[in-house]
Order: sequence, then structure tokens, then C-alpha cells
Amino acid sequence: MTVQHTISQLASQCVLCGLCIPHCPTYRVFHTENESPRGRISLFKALADGDLSLSDPLFEILDHCLGCRACENMCPSQVNYSRISDLSRQLLAETIHSQQPVKQKIAQSVLQNRSLRSLAKLSGQLMKKGQPSLAHYYPVDNAIGQVLLFTGCTGELFETQTLLDGIKLLNACGYNVLIPEVQQCCGAIKRRQGDLDGMYEQMHENIEAFTPLLKDSQAIISLNNHCSGQLREYHDLMVGSDSEMMAQHSFDIITFLQHALQKKKISFQPLEHKILLHTSCSLKNVLKEESALQSLLAHIPGPGMHTLDAQICCGAAGSYRLQYPEIAEQLLDDKIQQIVLYNSSLLVSSNLGCSLHYKQGLKKQGLDIEVIHPVSLLARQLSVER
Repeated sequence: MTVQHTISQLASQCVLCGLCIPHCPTYRVFHTENESPRGRISLFKALADGDLSLSDPLFEILDHCLGCRACENMCPSQVNYSRISDLSRQLLAETIHSQQPVKQKIAQSVLQNRSLRSLAKLSGQLMKKGQPSLAHYYPVDNAIGQVLLFTGCTGELFETQTLLDGIKLLNACGYNVLIPEVQQCCGAIKRRQGDLDGMYEQMHENIEAFTPLLKDSQAIISLNNHCSGQLREYHDLMVGSDSEMMAQHSFDIITFLQHALQKKKISFQPLEHKILLHTSCSLKNVLKEESALQSLLAHIPGPGMHTLDAQICCGAAGSYRLQYPEIAEQLLDDKIQQIVLYNSSLLVSSNLGCSLHYKQGLKKQGLDIEVIHPVSLLARQLSVER
């Protein structure tokens, strides 16, 4: 079966009911059928069937999709939109690459190349003396188990302190933490680019790095919701017993800690102000574990939390904000209006792309609001005696 035939077959499962449309971010921006999931599925099918020729305006419409997957979450027919999009992007990979802005290509090149990542990490350490670095192994006394930490392509570049905070909490819960030295990007970037062969190659490298260590480890932990979602789908994306093992043992740290804290009582210092909580699309629509985040933060005593409306994507979507900044900023503006209404000084987000997007938007608006990962907040409030 050809890729085109598979796209056409999957797209035919859409009954055109339109229940997905109100949940689509780009439809909220453009208010046109083409910029909705139903419209894009019809366009993907027409291209696959040869009834439509690709043009620059058509490509832009198809590429505007943020990949938030809210449409899948709401679809009564369970249409596999992400699979349709993946295969269609594979056909459009050459066009995708040519249309990307230079700054996006540079950013992705650094993240995808291990040598360039190491160079960027070293440059950051030289510029910021005292910047924390990661060790290979973090043992704990009286351990109840061991977990493997997936740092991804962004972890040590942008989230070193967050990773250390996550390790601190995992140690506090009684887990030794091992960080496999040879690990790759989860594959999500190449998946977005339509480079599925490149994605499979990265997946194979991660499977080879992690699965042999699972005989002595209980789980693979990621601190980035988007990576967690990609790891969890390894078996759906690539058939095989090793990919199934990788997927079954992969957990977002939010869910893992939420269960771990049910078994081991740890005290946290109270907060004086309410938390403002952002739920990422990956946590809500792919992992379907948004309730775990609220349950985890509930361990911190204090006045509680407000939750931002999670129905519509914030506009970050990885590097999307580099390619379509106007759309990304418009979606973010809606979120910032909510933030202003809640008048909170602390925004909690468990996705790196979303956090960077919020930080940029809040700074632009002149708002002094801290954006923090939930594990960093928990680590900050962790009581000395435990």
C-alpha cells in the first residue's frame, strides 16, 4: 500500500461532523474551513488522491497546524489525525525544509546534532560561570528502585536546573537516577519536519540506549511533556517488542511523582500565593494526564491554584513560534489576558516550549511573573526534614 493510499484511507474515516472545529487553534485565528482539522483532512486527501496540486498558499494552510491534537481528543469517529499529518508531511518534507526560516533551521540543527549540542552547552557554561551540570548517576540511601532519566535534545541546554530539581525529588522518593550518556532527541522534531526515516533512526538509538538498562530500572522518566508523549507512542510509530518495552516503561515525571508521593510521605513548605497553572497540549491531549498535574501540586500546602483554560493551544508548539510568530503571539495574547485577570505572580508549566513562549510574551507585556516547572516548584518547597 502506498503512502498516498494510506492517507486517503485514513482520511476517509472522517465523517465531516465538525465537532473538532471549535477546539482548533488556527480556526480560532482565521475562522475559515481550510484552517480547521476537517478542512485539512479534506485537503490532505485531495493531495493524496491527485485531485489537488500543491501551491505555496496551500502548503502554508496545511503547515499552520500546531499539532496540538485537540481534534483527536474530541473526534467521535476516532480519526487518526496525527497519522494523516505525519504521512502527509513525509510527502511534503522537501517543501517543509525549504519554507523554514533560517533561524528555525539553525535552532533545529543545533538540537539535532550531538556535537553542536555539546558545543552550545560548553559555550553556555563558559558564559555563565557556576551554571549547574549533570552527573551520570545519582544514588540515594535505602533506595526502593532505579529510574532512567531522558534529557532529550533540549534538557541540558535549557533545563539543567529543572533536571536537577527532578532528580532531587526522585531521590527524595527513594529512587536512584541513572542518565544514559548516549541518547538522542525523542524524534518529535524530525516528525514535524516530515523526516520519518530520521525520526525512526533517533528512536532506534534511544531504544538501544535505554532498553538494556530496564532490567535494573523501573521506568524511563522525561521532564518535558512533549518528549513524554513521543516516547509513549514509540510502539504506535514503530512496531517491535523493543519499541513496545520503551513505550510501556516511559513516564512523564508529573505522573510518576504523583504516584510515588502516594507511597512515600514527603513534607512541603506552604506557598503564600495561589498558583496559576498552564496545562500543555501534550499533557492533555496525548498523555491524557492533566489531572495528575493538579494532584501533584496539591501536595504543596497553601491557598490553592487557578487553572488557565486548556481548550486552546498557547501557540508555542516547539519551534512553531519561530516560523509563524504572528499566529503564535495571537494565541498567546488570549492566555496572557487570562493571566492578567488572575493577578498571580507564579505561572506553572511543565512543557519547555510553552514556558519559553510565556516568558517571552510576559516580558514583552512588562509583566513580572515567574514561569516555573512544577518539579522546580516542588523542589523549592521541599522541607529540609523528610
